[in-house]
Amino acid sequence: MVPAGDTYGLARVVVAVRAAVVLSVVLLSATGPDWMRRNPVVLTIVLAAALVYAAVLMAHPRYEVRRTRFAWLVAALDATFTLTLIALTGGASSPVVAVLALVVIASAARLTFLECLSLAILLGLGYLAVVSFVTAGGAALAPLTLGLWWALYMVFIAVLSGGLAVLIEREHRSRVDALVEAEAEHAAAAEERDLRARLLRSYEAQQEGLQVLLHEFRTPVASLDALAGALTDTTPMPDADRDAAIRLAGRHARHLTDMLDALSDVNLSRQPAFSSGRVRRVDVAELVSEAGHAVDLGPPRLRVSTTGDVSAVSIDAQGLRRVLTNLLENAARHGRDRPIDVECERLDDRLRVSVSDRGPGVPQAALGELTGKFVSLSDRRGTAGLGLWIVQQIIDALGGTLHFTARAEGGLTASFTVPVG
Repeated sequence: MVPAGDTYGLARVVVAVRAAVVLSVVLLSATGPDWMRRNPVVLTIVLAAALVYAAVLMAHPRYEVRRTRFAWLVAALDATFTLTLIALTGGASSPVVAVLALVVIASAARLTFLECLSLAILLGLGYLAVVSFVTAGGAALAPLTLGLWWALYMVFIAVLSGGLAVLIEREHRSRVDALVEAEAEHAAAAEERDLRARLLRSYEAQQEGLQVLLHEFRTPVASLDALAGALTDTTPMPDADRDAAIRLAGRHARHLTDMLDALSDVNLSRQPAFSSGRVRRVDVAELVSEAGHAVDLGPPRLRVSTTGDVSAVSIDAQGLRRVLTNLLENAARHGRDRPIDVECERLDDRLRVSVSDRGPGVPQAALGELTGKFVSLSDRRGTAGLGLWIVQQIIDALGGTLHFTARAEGGLTASFTVPVG
């Protein structure tokens, strides 16, 4: 059995057969009739040379490979050794004539069809010349008849073996072509599936970006609408309240402008924008108050406490406001009109904020599902299940962490920690 890792394993098998043929001629010459040994010295030299030739090919099996520049050289040496041994072992009566068929068959695997046929004709002519001048023993047929027979037989063998070699080569080429075509079709199908998947992901990302946009704009627009209604109401409003409402409307307008800037790349990147990267100093308590007003939540229901200096925190203010707005809106919706506590704490380069409501709460087993996209664990209408998912995305973009815990007295606490300057 030829080892799978040996490139020239089959070539070595062919060379081994050549060596076995030479050894069989040696044995036949030693045990055959005397007329096969009329020139023992020359015969010994030729047989020794044939064995050396077989040993060289065994050491360099690449010479046996099909369609190399050594193909004709090997075929010529095979023919020369065979015709010489036929001449030395009886000519027309020599049993070595059977080796001619092996020479033609071997050349069919090494040469083209026409080259193999040409070699067979040359072998036949060579054999005719040998039997015309060398005859020993008792040949059953006349030397010329026997020579013509074997010459014609060489042509038949060449046609048969050469034709089979061509058919095998064509079949191999057809298999290779079929394999290449199948690989090309597979690659095309895979590329088509990949393109379809990318188009689907692009469409889903656009839809996701649009839903995030609608969700984020809903609250500040509703707040601006309420402020506009209050400012245009015919009922007299104290100047201080009117000025405060105007300032708050301006802040909401700036917030909307910031969100438009942050989300302007949605169409280009096909991804929703969760952080603008615009870092500025803000008063966290004031930002909480603005976010509370945006969701119609203020004192005394909104209770804010601070620890440490949170009056000048460097952070992406627009991203932080979106987080606070979504958390407060969620707490106001589910808090059953009870107080909502917001605790802000500055710890060196970290800001920790927690928002606690007194609503029905969430089962401990469901806390991990709160930030899932389009997940709503409440029967309250008016939510698309995106608020807490957006909060999680913004917190991740800010490099922070978000946690939810169930309160012992009822309700839910959402707390996050983000790096600040």
